[in-house]
Formats: sequence, structure tokens, C-alpha cells
Amino acid sequence: MRPLTREEVRDAIVNLDPATKKVRLPARFDDVRWHRIDYLGWRDLRAPKHAYLVTEADGRAHGVLLRQAPNDAAHGSRAVMCDLCRFARRFNEVSLFTAQRPSRDKRERLDAVGLLLCTDLDCAVKVHGKPVREAVDRPVDEIIASRREGLRSRTIAFVRSVAEPRRAAERNASGAARRRRRYEGP
Repeated sequence: MRPLTREEVRDAIVNLDPATKKVRLPARFDDVRWHRIDYLGWRDLRAPKHAYLVTEADGRAHGVLLRQAPNDAAHGSRAVMCDLCRFARRFNEVSLFTAQRPSRDKRERLDAVGLLLCTDLDCAVKVHGKPVREAVDRPVDEIIASRREGLRSRTIAFVRSVAEPRRAAERNASGAARRRRRYEGP
């Protein structure tokens, strides 16, 4: 990932609540090793259930504000897989995060997209970890490069899915077409 400026990161967040237009950057923003990460993820220290996810695609920064859902203790000791890095971890190390889609229409503000994500937002550490390798596996460098590419593409796809709000007109048009077919009969 190319180094991003503070302004680029702040401007990248597409789904901020209109009332709170402030993005608090990570405390160690100047120490980020950009060449080692595929996305920048951090928690808001003043709002612990809020997290930010920013990635770079097509020469631009793209980002979203995430809200962590409470972990359900009913899972017991099951393993859960992170949707971005695809590593299985203990149930309390992976959480459901949701991102509201941006919308000017008040009726659509509850439209959200969710994913299971490493609670500590450290997917890059897992992806860069040395894999357990068998004799028939690819070289370690190729495995890590493949993991990084997968993480990057899944992150970009998620951020873009949040940034593309569903249009009410499209939903209304498809609903009207369904109703017409139902009333017209076979």
C-alpha cells in the first residue's frame, strides 16, 4: 500500500454520520509501515466500538467507519473465520463489524453491510506469518504474496460494497415490476 497523508485518510471515509464529521487517526499514524500493510485499520480510542478501515485502490484512498457488534458468549469455544484474512481464530478474537451505507435519504440510513473481522484489526500480521509448509507446497514467498493479494482484493471489495448505496428508485422499480407480473398472471 502506498503511503497516505492524513488528509487522504480523513477524506476517504465515505459513511461518516453527518453530525460527526471528525475522524480520529491512530496515535502512531506517522509510524505506519505502509509497505507491510494492505489496509490501515484502527480503533477510535474515544469510542471503543468504532473502528476505521482504509485501503488504496486505483490511486485513491477508500475507507469506511465500522461499528462492532457485541460478541455473543453463546459461541463457546468455537473457531470463527475472519472474512478478510481468512484465518480461523477463537470466537472472541473475531467480531461482527457493520458499516452503514451512505445515504441522504433518512429511510435508507439503516442499510448496512457487515463482515466478520479480526477484533484487533491485525490481519496483516496473520497474512505475513510464515506458513506451515509441506514438500509439495509452493515456496513461502509465493504463499505470502497470494495471501496478501487475497486480503487486498477482499478489503477493496468490502469497502466498495459499502460505498455503493442501493438506490431507492431501483428497488421501487424492481418491486413495481414484480407486482405487475403477479397481477398480470401467467
